Amino acid sequence: MSGSTPAKKRKRLLAPREEIAWFPSIDAAACNGCEACADMCRPGVFKLGAPETDAAVVRKPKMLVANPFNCLVLCARCEPVCPSGAITLPDPREFEKYVEYVE
Repeated sequence: MSGSTPAKKRKRLLAPREEIAWFPSIDAAACNGCEACADMCRPGVFKLGAPETDAAVVRKPKMLVANPFNCLVLCARCEPVCPSGAITLPDPREFEKYVEYVE
């Protein structure tokens, strides 16, 4: 037994990133503004929005998808991190055609 581990395959996009509509969406009504998605996301897809103000109440800011094309195609790590379930992603089967796996 050599003790080596198999090489992790990397993804290579088969179309320009700006032509691939893979990115999260946030349900503002469900978002609690906890920033868990922003803390986890290295490419910087998310940012905290401006506080919502009403005549009588100031509400906590919600998260925004500020840089959607920074999202890595077929990455889904943000969805399970969201404690309020506010993040959804497109169906990954529709985006496999844009990705090739290379060593």
